[in-house]
Amino acid sequence: MYCQQRLSYVVRQGDSLYQLARFYGTTVPSILALNPNIDPYNLQAGSTIIICPGENDTMQPNNMSPPARPNPSSQISLINDMRTVWFQHVYWARMLLISIAERLRDQNAVTNRLLQNPNDIANIFRRYYSADTADNIARLLTEHLQIGSALITALRDGKRAEADVLTRQWYINADKIADALSMINPHYDYEDLRKMLYRHLELTTQEVAMRLAGNYMADIEAFNQVEQQAISMADLFSAGIIRQFPQNFHSAEQNW
Repeated sequence: MYCQQRLSYVVRQGDSLYQLARFYGTTVPSILALNPNIDPYNLQAGSTIIICPGENDTMQPNNMSPPARPNPSSQISLINDMRTVWFQHVYWARMLLISIAERLRDQNAVTNRLLQNPNDIANIFRRYYSADTADNIARLLTEHLQIGSALITALRDGKRAEADVLTRQWYINADKIADALSMINPHYDYEDLRKMLYRHLELTTQEVAMRLAGNYMADIEAFNQVEQQAISMADLFSAGIIRQFPQNFHSAEQNW
C-alpha cells in the first residue's frame, strides 16, 4: 500500500483502531493493510503500528499521539445490565428450587418468570450481534433452565436414573452454550467458558442437594457461591463485548 506520509504510532492503553482511524482521517482497513500482523481486537499497549493519515487528518504538530478516550459510563452501563440479568437468573432459579422442593403452589408462576430471563440475557447480546445469534442464546439458556427444573423434580421424587440422564443433558447443553458464544467473539475462549459453565452447574447441584436434604445452612452457603460466580460470569461476558467492540465504548468527541 503506497503512502506518502507514513507515521509510527505507539499504542496506548484503551486505544482502538476505530478511534485512531477517525483521528488520523483514515480507515480501519487501511491501518490493517499496513499492519497485517496485529490483532485488531486486542491492541497491545506499547507496540508500534504504522498509520497513513488521510485528507481529513486532524492531528496537530504537537499532538502526534492522541490519548485514548474510553467512555466509562457506557462500559459501566453494560456491566450493570449484564450483572442484573445474571443475578435474576440465579435468584429466580433459586425461587423455583424452593417451590419444587417444598411443593409450593407458586411453581407455575415462578417458572414463567424464570423463563423470561433467557430473553433478557439475549437482549443484551442483541445490541451487538445479529437477531439469529441472540435468538440462539435465548434458546440454549431456556433449555438450560428447563433441564434444571426437570432435574430438581426428578431428584425430589427419588428418580435417580432419570436424574442421571438429565444431568448428562445439562452438561451437553453447557457445551453447546460455550461453543455458541466462542464462535461469536474471539475473546470468549471455548475451554474457559466450558469450565465456567460447568462450575455453575456444580454449584447449583450442591445447592439443590442441600435444599432437598433439609440442610438449610449449607443450602444458603451454596447459593452464596452461586451468586458470587454469577458476578464472574456476567463480568466475563461484558469484558469480551467491550474488547470486541471498543468503538461502542469510547467517547464520540470530534476534537481531542
